[in-house]
Amino acid sequence: MKDALDLKQKTIVIFYMLYFGDMVSISPFLEVLRREAEGSRIVLVADARFVDAVQYNPNIDEIVPVDRRHSGLCATWRKGKELGRLHPDILFVLHGTSRTSLMALAMRPRCWTGEAGTRIDHFFMDRELLVERKDCHAAEKYLRVLEDVGVSDTSHSGLRTYTSPAWEEAAARFYASQGIQRGDRLIGFSVGSSTKEKNWPAERYGRVADHFAARGWRPVFFGVESEKPLIKEALAHMKEKDSAVIAAGALSMGEFMAAASWCAAGFTNDSGPMYVFDSRGVPTIALFGPSNARLHHPLGKRSCALSSSDLPMEQDHVARTIRDGSYVPIETIPVEEVICAGEWALGLRESDRYGRHYCIL
Repeated sequence: MKDALDLKQKTIVIFYMLYFGDMVSISPFLEVLRREAEGSRIVLVADARFVDAVQYNPNIDEIVPVDRRHSGLCATWRKGKELGRLHPDILFVLHGTSRTSLMALAMRPRCWTGEAGTRIDHFFMDRELLVERKDCHAAEKYLRVLEDVGVSDTSHSGLRTYTSPAWEEAAARFYASQGIQRGDRLIGFSVGSSTKEKNWPAERYGRVADHFAARGWRPVFFGVESEKPLIKEALAHMKEKDSAVIAAGALSMGEFMAAASWCAAGFTNDSGPMYVFDSRGVPTIALFGPSNARLHHPLGKRSCALSSSDLPMEQDHVARTIRDGSYVPIETIPVEEVICAGEWALGLRESDRYGRHYCIL
């Protein structure tokens, strides 16, 4: 084993330019790094579209946003040179690409470690590490990076997101406009995702929402503007549709994070909102089909993934799984199972079935 890295009193830069849910999944890594890197300055380089997930994280000193969609080679090199003016002692690359390689070469950190982005990186890296593991939860693989550089205590408090007073006030204003105040019984729903094969049928979400609405809970449908047709379909299958609140398109991502914490439970597909509910301490029931529940399930005490497919640990590429058809369609998850899991999440029933965070049906 190589010598441990001295993380104290350093300038530490982290490259991680993935999507919103991924940004939430590195919160345990950031928590442990902050604890171990006493007196250090921690700088996170992230995709500008998803900085809400980490903007107020107390374990980061500075965020450098990158416009991945419109930054060419020259702009990427300039960003690396700009970062070099921070005189970085350690660079952690948590997701390597040709962009991270170019930025790292321009930045010239004293120690470059993590995942290689190109085949030539190993000629320049000081310590190349395995990051993309398929034998543990998505959040755990980043903690193993810290173990590989000598951190022995990787205990953490789970997935976490943080909001601001402005986001909290915006969420409260939205709820007030719907006649809702703190203490009202709410259940959150997010019925969309990035891939249609990952979506549990919207009408079934409506039936689940109807079950809890009939028992005094107000369903709140979150999402982006483009998901409104799915929400409309869900509402069409509700007898109690007048109790439903439509938040889709009305809140920014940060405001959604604040609003989600008002809910007693959240129901989602495998998507960014799953990580939001879970990271806000909301018991979460997440529905999985072609994506791997073993690797991406929520981590909260009363949270559980229900999966239609018993995928092996190493099978994690959703696009390939969909292309090969090597999964059981998410539509096979029955409404009754989701309702039972929701009642467990709310503490209305006890069951050993959901306690280990994922359940293969």
